[in-house]
Amino acid sequence: MQERFISLKNKKLQNAYGIWASKISNQQIVAICLNDPDHQIAAFFGISLVGKQVCIASSDIVKNLDKRFIILNKKITPSNHVATIKPQNNFITFSGGSTKKPKAILRTHKSWIYSFKRNGVLKSDKVAVLGHLSHSLALYAATEAMHIGAKLIFLGMRPQGKPTILYATPTLLKLVYKSDEIYSQVRTIFIGGGHFSDDDKTFCKHRFPNAEIKVFYGTAETSFITISDSKTPPNSVGQTYDGVEIYIKEGAISVKTPMLATNYLDNQIIMDPNLPFSTGEIGWIDDNNFLFLKGRSDRAVNISDKLIHLDALEEDLISLPGIEHAAVITLPDKKRGQKAFAAVCGCHITHPQISGIICLEEWPILLSGKTDYFKVKEILQKAFL
Repeated sequence: MQERFISLKNKKLQNAYGIWASKISNQQIVAICLNDPDHQIAAFFGISLVGKQVCIASSDIVKNLDKRFIILNKKITPSNHVATIKPQNNFITFSGGSTKKPKAILRTHKSWIYSFKRNGVLKSDKVAVLGHLSHSLALYAATEAMHIGAKLIFLGMRPQGKPTILYATPTLLKLVYKSDEIYSQVRTIFIGGGHFSDDDKTFCKHRFPNAEIKVFYGTAETSFITISDSKTPPNSVGQTYDGVEIYIKEGAISVKTPMLATNYLDNQIIMDPNLPFSTGEIGWIDDNNFLFLKGRSDRAVNISDKLIHLDALEEDLISLPGIEHAAVITLPDKKRGQKAFAAVCGCHITHPQISGIICLEEWPILLSGKTDYFKVKEILQKAFL
């Protein structure tokens, strides 16, 4: 049998959800949409145990699912009966969906367990999960903790308990830990899903003085691609994760990885771990094998016959004093075809390459902890069109 998720925690609850799922057709996919994260993760493990394809979905994602999915939206009482284990070990997770509809991605348990063994999380740890479990980073963190046997803490939007390990996006980390309290017991913070600025580093050093900060670069399809440590130079996302190979052609980044997903649920292009997979990012590697990102290739736009990287403009804005968040998009323009506009959180600023900037008091974020670009675009369209 291939490697698969297994946990002794909440075993009676896992069995109850597994027994429930064993009665449904193998042609159906279970979408867990429960309000309780402890039930969500127990259901995820229990339904996986009986060989059914399963995902955890937010209410927004559920609205867009088709008839292949059966929605689990009612809690089940723990059971003393034991669910029958089946060999299939595929599950579904979702991309962040910050700029487009989240993609459903089919994965094997083994593709995640590979990194569980390498991240240094121990059974004695207390792992805090920030964000909704429909997002791959939050689900990964919770699944890793359950599989290893570590204690799991679901934070929601408020700090609680005394975790030793944190998984978060930069945005969610600052939102949850916005008070001035010091968390000296945290030993490692894994940060992904957004630009980690110098201000973010200062924030972490103050709030978590004893923590090793591991900023990583990866995608929902590939898991970890690079990971940083104390020797990583400024603006780099680190060196290649164990077992990963990076290829760069004309700036475009592709990777070979043992953590590659199987395929997209609605696109039967099989992802082959022996072939390079395009990440959609642009970047370069220095002489010491540190990777630097320039931004997403679909965020490189032509304005007045000049190629502008919107992600680079965002980094410019975030580097300015007093700016906590920034999002740059383009809007149509009769003379230039399009112009760059931005929303920021912090203070009023200007930028020579951005035609208009507005300051927001509240920053629009998705359940994944990433910026909600759809909302930002709506705001900027009302302001400038």
